[in-house]
Amino acid sequence: MHKPIDRKHIKIIAGILVIFAIGLVGYYLFSAEYGDGLEVTMEEAGVGESKPVYTGPLDYGDSYASSLAMGIIGFFVTLLVGFLLARLLRKSDA
Repeated sequence: MHKPIDRKHIKIIAGILVIFAIGLVGYYLFSAEYGDGLEVTMEEAGVGESKPVYTGPLDYGDSYASSLAMGIIGFFVTLLVGFLLARLLRKSDA
C-alpha cells in the first residue's frame, strides 16, 4: 500500500508550484517582446506569415491582459485536473 503524503510535503509542493507560476509570469514579461526561434528565422529569411488553415471559435486577441488571463486560467485548470486525478487514483488504491 502507498503511504499517504503528510501535510508538510503538501505545503512544500504547493510552495514550489506557486514559485513556478510566479516565475513563469516573470519569464513571460521579459520574453514576450522577443520572437521565438522560428519567428526570428522567418524574419531573417524574409518570409511572411501565411493565412491560417484553421481558426478557432474563440479569439483571445494579442493583448497582454487576455494572454495573461488565459495563461493563469490554463494553469489553474491543469492544477485542478491533476489534483482531481490524484484524488481519484488515491481512492481507487484504497
